[in-house]
Amino acid sequence: MNRKIICLLALLLALGQNGCKKFLDVKPLDKLSGNAFLQDKKDIESNLWDTYGLLRDKLGSCPFLPNAGDIRSGMMAESPEEAGRNYVHFVSQNDLATFIALRGNDGLYHWGELTRWQGFYKVIQASNNLFYEVGRRDFKDVSETERKRYRAEAVFLRCIAYWIMIRVWGDVPYYTDPYHSDPLPREKMTIVAKGCLDDLAKVKDDLPWQYSDPAYVGVRATKGALLTLMMELDMWNAGFDKANARSYYQQAADMGTELVSSKQYDLLLLSDYRKLFQGRTKESLFEIAQNANYNEIIMYNTFSDLVLHYPYKRPVATHQHSYSYYRADFLRRLFPTGQPDARVQYWFDENMFADNGDFQYLKFVNVYAINDKEDYNPDGNVILFRYADGILLLAEALAELNRDKEAMDNLNLIRNRALANPYNGPGGQPLKDEIFAERARELMGEGHYYFDLVRTGRIFNSQWCYYPLTQLQFNMGGWTWPLDPVVQNQNPLIQLNTYWTN
Repeated sequence: MNRKIICLLALLLALGQNGCKKFLDVKPLDKLSGNAFLQDKKDIESNLWDTYGLLRDKLGSCPFLPNAGDIRSGMMAESPEEAGRNYVHFVSQNDLATFIALRGNDGLYHWGELTRWQGFYKVIQASNNLFYEVGRRDFKDVSETERKRYRAEAVFLRCIAYWIMIRVWGDVPYYTDPYHSDPLPREKMTIVAKGCLDDLAKVKDDLPWQYSDPAYVGVRATKGALLTLMMELDMWNAGFDKANARSYYQQAADMGTELVSSKQYDLLLLSDYRKLFQGRTKESLFEIAQNANYNEIIMYNTFSDLVLHYPYKRPVATHQHSYSYYRADFLRRLFPTGQPDARVQYWFDENMFADNGDFQYLKFVNVYAINDKEDYNPDGNVILFRYADGILLLAEALAELNRDKEAMDNLNLIRNRALANPYNGPGGQPLKDEIFAERARELMGEGHYYFDLVRTGRIFNSQWCYYPLTQLQFNMGGWTWPLDPVVQNQNPLIQLNTYWTN
């Protein structure tokens, strides 16, 4: 029996044991094997929670979202009063090669995980296997409606993994078949996104708008989360596939209209914003829970670590200043002096424009240590999608379709919640710019900003990106993250990102 057959059998029986380094070296948990473990509804539920856990593990393997989605824009800077967070300097200037060379093997933050995609492929492989097994097997205690929901959740998890990967690395190997083992080259990211959109469209009506079990709210896939994921994929492809941009904008508008028309989700009062990050609210569409009391913290919280000091960071002797700050000129652009916006009062203090370590950003402050000897960060949930995000994506798509009145109406839903003046200016480009600025304001610190720069082309504009790219740098992949060369050892068909190999 040749080595390929041996490897395939190993995957079928044990889902990727150590003896066979094929494709992406994916080694899911043993319990994810359909043949051995999927016997009833309880097994399916356990399998699904484990797959959600794989996504959580990858996003928690390092400070993934803050660095990839926020710091890299350059609109944050390292505080002059504090040392120890020099990665802000390197990442904000897009000096990722130096950053990885110096900090890639950091034993605390594990920065090298930003150059490795294997964790996401664990999610993908587990999702593919679950989709296949639930579809082919008979379960006496699973109704047809439940079967469809479980398979739809598997598709959602697979597609959210691909969505994250294409935004970070661009082109990626793409597969949807179960128990995959053969090496594949990188697929064009717009094709990957289109494949995800097609698959999500097939199952979007198989997910519930809400769950009756409060333990599932926000942390299990819903129709609202799926529609928002489709909108994100549509808007990404519209930015790169210009020939078909209008069709992507139209689909995003259709999905957003369905989301808003459902009336299944609500915007919380701004005075209740802390409840949002405590989790499981009517505004949450998809989130990952954290709880310091149960030692369930993922590395996203280093964003709070960057922008807080005493009394929100303790002990007092070592946290007199924040490690990083948002640049004052950026904040003044988003929150012009004299224009009302309650987010200024709720999310900032009197040092909002300090341009040094006196700055604090209080958006994520929930629970923090009361013992002065403890050093904890706030333990708010990681919100990947929330209703405000979906509304603003809808506004953006409508503006691109020249449906300015509808775009303004949706934009003003967010501005009204913030007690800000409604936008009543001109349509066209000024409206598009205002929607972009509103996303920057509303979603600040939530891991969206850099990717919005990339897909809208504002990454070339110094008004929005402190260290803008040139068109040549962009075309060479300067907007992506480097890939660890070890992926070529596991899969010789992989080409590394050109910009980071020169």
